[in-house]
Amino acid sequence: MDFFLKYRKIITFLLLILFLLPLFIIISTTAAYSAGLEWVDKYPWLKGILLFLFALFLNKYTDNNVEDEQVNSVPVYEGEEIIIESKDFGTEKEVLAFHVNWLTSDEDSTESLKRNWQNIDMLVPFWYTVKADGSIVSRYGGYQYEVDSFSKSRNIKVLPLINNSQENNMILVDPATRSRAVNNIVELVKKNDFAGVNIDFEHIPPWTRNGYTAFIKELSEKLRIINRLTTISVFPKIDVPLDLQGAYNYAALAPLVDRIIIMTYDHHWAKGPAGPIASIGWVEKNILYALEYIPADKILLGIANYGYDWSGGYGQDISARRAVQLAEEKGAEIKWHETHQAPYFYYWEGSKKHEVWFENSNSLAFKLDLVNKYNLRGIGIWRLGNEKERFWNIIENKLKNM
Repeated sequence: MDFFLKYRKIITFLLLILFLLPLFIIISTTAAYSAGLEWVDKYPWLKGILLFLFALFLNKYTDNNVEDEQVNSVPVYEGEEIIIESKDFGTEKEVLAFHVNWLTSDEDSTESLKRNWQNIDMLVPFWYTVKADGSIVSRYGGYQYEVDSFSKSRNIKVLPLINNSQENNMILVDPATRSRAVNNIVELVKKNDFAGVNIDFEHIPPWTRNGYTAFIKELSEKLRIINRLTTISVFPKIDVPLDLQGAYNYAALAPLVDRIIIMTYDHHWAKGPAGPIASIGWVEKNILYALEYIPADKILLGIANYGYDWSGGYGQDISARRAVQLAEEKGAEIKWHETHQAPYFYYWEGSKKHEVWFENSNSLAFKLDLVNKYNLRGIGIWRLGNEKERFWNIIENKLKNM
């Protein structure tokens, strides 16, 4: 018994290896065929169960969630206005803003950039995707000279977003493909004189965790040689499904990158039940967790300026600007939720009830208080064009005029 207690961690580790090795062979199609286990394809439900068990063990023996923390924010809410108290927190915070090429009514990212560029330090345009073979392709029209030149002429760092196709996990597990992707990204940065990149790989399975870290390590090393920035967007950890956040090893990634944008939004999303997009308590818990592994001066808090209009079990995305217009059109009263620090309202279309939750300048103010409270580096806004002008007034008062 004493021997077991003394070496229990080593014994547990060896037992896990013995359990997970055959499990990996079964859930990996390539490995299964190599091992002569073609029969696994006949039972997809079995692979699902085994993958769940694999993820469960991975979560158990990697990151541990911090305990819940109480939120002490006190709201000051008067209709659409909010009282802003100036505080001296020292260094001016950074503002990163995501830009998209697609146009929607009154929600043009480029026009918002032109109006609010004085408060933007980094621009992340959604321009590229890395494919399964490591090649880079354009998205939504790709590179726009007007956006690029406008930003650079005003000393705004341009860091194009590079996301992943849902079939490109090979670049995370195959070293040759990974290097090809890294080299293509570096060449793209040099060719267009970008300040760096933002890697936004989402919905990557937990078993690619080490491969994702290796990819970021190889990329950041090569970008640092040419004095360019590596930034990544990651899912938060608290109250987020393992299949979404399990691939991000905060502790291993922190020393590799210059900034980490924690996407603290979509706590409630289109395919789930209605609720706040970024409840203040949930956001603070995720900040506290992240600070255990990431230095505060590398963290940019993800800020939403949109919401969802739920009806019939599905939510239609809606900008903060449009949500206010919709409430006016439907004669709905915009209410304020004291616990979540977020606005919401209800309206009816015939017999169908709609429930709308969104983020606006009022909820933004409480998020920025957390940025200052924990002395984070700044914020990352998804996305330019969704907001009303008061949104930028809050940012200027809370983060820029200090």
